[in-house]
Formats: sequence, C-alpha cells, structure tokens
Amino acid sequence: IRIKSAAFNHRDLWIQKGQYAGLKYPIILGSDGAGIVNKIGDNVNKSLLNQDVIINPSHNWGDNIKAQSDSFKILGLPDDGTFAEYAKVNAKYVIRKPKNLDFNQAAAIPLAGLTAYRSLFTRAKLERGEKVLITGIGGGVALFALQFALASGADVYVTSSSEQKIEQAIKLGAVGGINYTKDDWHKELLKTSGNFDVIVDSAGGEGFNKLIDLASNGGRIVFFGATKGAVPNLILQKIFWKQLSLLGSTMGSENDFNNMVKFVEQHNIKPIIDQIFKMEQAEKAIKRMEEGSQFGKIILEIS
Repeated sequence: IRIKSAAFNHRDLWIQKGQYAGLKYPIILGSDGAGIVNKIGDNVNKSLLNQDVIINPSHNWGDNIKAQSDSFKILGLPDDGTFAEYAKVNAKYVIRKPKNLDFNQAAAIPLAGLTAYRSLFTRAKLERGEKVLITGIGGGVALFALQFALASGADVYVTSSSEQKIEQAIKLGAVGGINYTKDDWHKELLKTSGNFDVIVDSAGGEGFNKLIDLASNGGRIVFFGATKGAVPNLILQKIFWKQLSLLGSTMGSENDFNNMVKFVEQHNIKPIIDQIFKMEQAEKAIKRMEEGSQFGKIILEIS
C-alpha cells in the first residue's frame, strides 16, 4: 500500500520512549494508515489494486469474539507500521476508504475509532437515549466515543483538565462537561447531571472510585487504558450493591472494525483532526502528543 496519510497514537510515543512491551529495534512506527493499493499477491482479490483503502491495525484477533487470541498484535510493533512510503499487510486487514473522507481523515480512524466502537457498542451495549460520560476529552479515542455516542442518540457529558477542551466538546454536541481538577468534581457533576448509564474511561487510578459513584444502578463502566495506574481502595460493596458492570476493552475484532467503518459512513462522521504534519516534522508531531495539548488526531502526511 502506498501510504498517503498516517496518524499518531499514544502507543507510538510509549514505544519511542521504550515504555511498551515487546520492544524491538529497528521498527517503523505507525498503526494508522490510509493509502492506495500498489501491489497485490497472487491470491488476493484483484479488484483491490489501485483502490483507496484504510488499514485495520488489529491483527490476529482470532475466532473468539469475546477476546483477542494469544497471537494478537497491533500494526507498528512487532511488524513495521505506517510511518513510511509503503506498508505491507495481509489483504484481510485492508478495507476500502469511506467515500466521505479524504486520506487525512481516513488515516485518523483505525486504532482510535476501533477502540471507541468496541468499547461503546460491543462491550457496553450502548442504547439510544442513554446518558454517557466520557473522561479526558481531547484524545483520539475519547473524541470518537463522543461522536459515536452522539450519532447513536445518547446524551453525552465529558471531563477534562482544560476548560477549552470542554467548550470544544460542547460545540461538537456534548450536553455539558466538568473540569476534573476541581475538588469533589464528581459531586458537582452528580448534582447538575445525575447518574450515567455508560462511563468511558482510560485513566483508572484514584479517580476511578468517583466514576463508581457517578454510575447509575445497573450502569456500565468500560475502560481501555490505565494511564493513572491501579485503582486504590476499590470499594467492592458499591459495585455489587449498584449492580455495576466493569468492562475491560482492547482494540477490536475484524467484525468490530468493519462495523465501525460502516457506522462512520452511515452517519457521515468526520474525524476531529488537531494538526497535520509532513513526514520530516514527525518528531515535532510526537512532541505535541507528549505535551497533551492536542484536541483530535495528529496526522502525518506521507506523500
């Protein structure tokens, strides 16, 4: 595939810093990519040749739709990724680019879109009319979760340490939001917004106990990361008394990916892009991710 555009994820930053499992060098980073099929194998559908495509970075999921197999891997480590002029992948991980998106927008979708889609729909079973809280708005997965939840007819609230990011989320359709650096922010949110049917989190840590308080009876808390580490003093009594479901989620199956792309097309969802950098600006781009100031996906334009 001749790569036209790629996109950064925090995974790329952690690999660069040596803070990721299974490291090997040299390695070409990049899990997200969109481009044009340049060459195909003998047993590949010939109609893919010269087609505009996006790449599913979730490989070797396996036959169990409930969880990934032991051989599961993500494009960009251990296999070379998309921060290159050309990338080679198994044809089953290639899907035609949505017609409503340009290459930069399409490159923004794969990893973050897949993670958000599985979290909301496969794991949390989000239903129309439910109330959703998304923590740490501004990152790629959180923003896709916002867009997907809104498209499905949910009422969405957000948290952030940035008032500006909360305002931007409200402009996108969020009902409201709150700054989680405030003392007892969860109590204030509870008073103004009530409890939540679904909560989407990637931080964990001490703040996770506040999410348990914010969850409705029978609510679902789905999480795909633990950037703040382990949860101290988890109060199990609250979890079983409120009949809560704590749902871990990682990436997604091929079926999840295909359904996610269809969802994006059906609802004409345009990914939120923070900035677009040229290949020679890649280090500057990943520094922006490290600073945490972005709102949306950081794109690397290859060609």
